[in-house]
Order: sequence, then structure tokens, then C-alpha cells
Amino acid sequence: MKNRFGVLRILATVLKVLGIITAALSVLGALGTLVASFAGGSLWSMLGYDANAGFFVGLVGAFGILILGALYAVIMYGYGEFIMLMISMEDNTFKTVKLLEDVIKDDQA
Repeated sequence: MKNRFGVLRILATVLKVLGIITAALSVLGALGTLVASFAGGSLWSMLGYDANAGFFVGLVGAFGILILGALYAVIMYGYGEFIMLMISMEDNTFKTVKLLEDVIKDDQA
């Protein structure tokens, strides 16, 4: 049987890959923010914070980037899996209909 819904399969794969890339980039962003918070007060003083407050803003920012990035990555990956689930359900329903049609034909013959 021909593979149906080719574009949806591609879209699901793209969403899953983007979810993984988003997770990796959020970890790198959180690590970069954490390193910037340990680097010293010069970066944070340019943003208007003193050195001590800048350290805590960096920690909170790194934690926020990590949590929100992970949440967004899980949502994107989940959408990809959801599309694949819907395609599988449709495929199984199609096969069931074909099987039932064959059974009805056999009973009528």
C-alpha cells in the first residue's frame, strides 16, 4: 500500500527534530547565562544591576531559560508524536475497513 500523508509525516519529523534542537539550545543558553552570572559584575552593571543582584538575576535567568526551553521542546516533540499517532490511527482504521469489506464479500459469496 502506498504511504499516505507524506507531508504530515515530514512535518511530524521536522517538529521532532526542532524539539530536540530547541532542547539543546536551551541548555546551551542556560549554561551561557550561568557563566555570565559567574563572570562578574561588568555585564550586569551594563544592564543596570549591581554585582550581587546580577549574580542572582543570572541564576534565575538560567533556571528560567532551562525550564521554559525544556517545556517548549517537549511541546514541539509532543506535537510531532501526536501527528504520527493520528496517522497511525487512520492507517489502522483504513486496514480494519478493508478487512471488514473482505469478510463481508466472503460471507456474501
